[in-house]
Amino acid sequence: MKVVPELFETPTTRLTSRLLTTSVISTFAGGFHFGYLISAVNPLADILQQFIVENLRIRYHLQLSSSHLALLWSSLAGCLFVGAMIGAYLSVYLLQKIGPRKTLLTAATILLVSTPVFGLAYSFDMAELLLVSRILSGIGFAIGISAQGVFLTEISPARYRGLTNSLSGLIGNIAFLLAACLGTPFLLGTVTHWKFIFWIEISPCLIHILLNILTFHDSPTYLLSIGKGGEAEESLKAYYGETCHVKRVLEDLRIAQDSGTRNQKSLTEILKDKAGAQALSLSMAINFSVAFSGIVAISFFGTFLLQNVGFSPEGSAVANSLCSFASIISALLAAIAIDKIGRRPLLISSLLILALINILMMSLVFLYDSTKDAILAWPFLGLFVLFTFVFSIGIGPAAVFIGAELAPPGTISKMQSHSTSVQ
Repeated sequence: MKVVPELFETPTTRLTSRLLTTSVISTFAGGFHFGYLISAVNPLADILQQFIVENLRIRYHLQLSSSHLALLWSSLAGCLFVGAMIGAYLSVYLLQKIGPRKTLLTAATILLVSTPVFGLAYSFDMAELLLVSRILSGIGFAIGISAQGVFLTEISPARYRGLTNSLSGLIGNIAFLLAACLGTPFLLGTVTHWKFIFWIEISPCLIHILLNILTFHDSPTYLLSIGKGGEAEESLKAYYGETCHVKRVLEDLRIAQDSGTRNQKSLTEILKDKAGAQALSLSMAINFSVAFSGIVAISFFGTFLLQNVGFSPEGSAVANSLCSFASIISALLAAIAIDKIGRRPLLISSLLILALINILMMSLVFLYDSTKDAILAWPFLGLFVLFTFVFSIGIGPAAVFIGAELAPPGTISKMQSHSTSVQ
């Protein structure tokens, strides 16, 4: 059972420019930052580690061994996801209290504050600010991703829901490429300029905040739940188009709310309901698969992996940036194909292909370790590109919104929150 009934599929429902623009701008409080924040530290690993070592040595007279630095660096990378788990659970409260539009606004505001703090660590010569920034940014983008899935699902006609939600993956991959390119030594990936990479991230936050306040309508489902039927009607006209059967859609929404959407169910109630338990289990399993698919290793340690199969530091940074083009192309294809092909075939086929690619990539790593044959770098790069392509056309974008789509009435915020927190 879906949150928005299939009766919304009327002959006059069309993809409006307002809906498409809102879908893109919504990612500036969620999906964009997920891609950008993961990718930004990848090409900067050596520079940032050097900064941490020197900063702690001068200020605290600490001498970090290579093992201690490895642990510290991994912890710094992981803190993003500690914050994300906190943000995912905070989103449940925010979605219920202030609605998806204002929850997106909250996420963008947190990111507006947290992202430049990473660059200020260099300006203030305080390595501790790196940790603060990562945790706060994790909280911000997790709130944004959770709210984004709910918001876009509730404002989109059923036939376009896959497209609007898949834009998160497309914009996230564009952000990934942008951060990877900026982090190369030829642009801002230098000892003195890396701080600007994180200051640039202020721009999408400001764009989202401005347009959210001036142009966004809240979801009609949420507006009806707080007794604002007139505003719900205006929201439907804006996102569905003036020619849609607004009265009919509003009536369908009221019927859905009467069946349980008004009173959000607890986790215990969701698990006791067969449909809710199945939807939650599937959504969590998909996000669990994403977490262990290998995308985190490639995103955080892509340049390191490429260096360990024969690429130079500069060559690995450039190759990592070029790989991002593949993910953008596949994310664009996913946005077009997901509603035509269906979620299930894309999920199953992408997981099977990713499993095979992982096996082949690790086989090449072991082979390179034993032979040191530089020619192995090129087939590894080919698999690296193929991995990002398959991930971005299949399980990657679907995991972001599958919880919101599958959610029975009264469960959407918790379904989205628990799914996001798993990943």
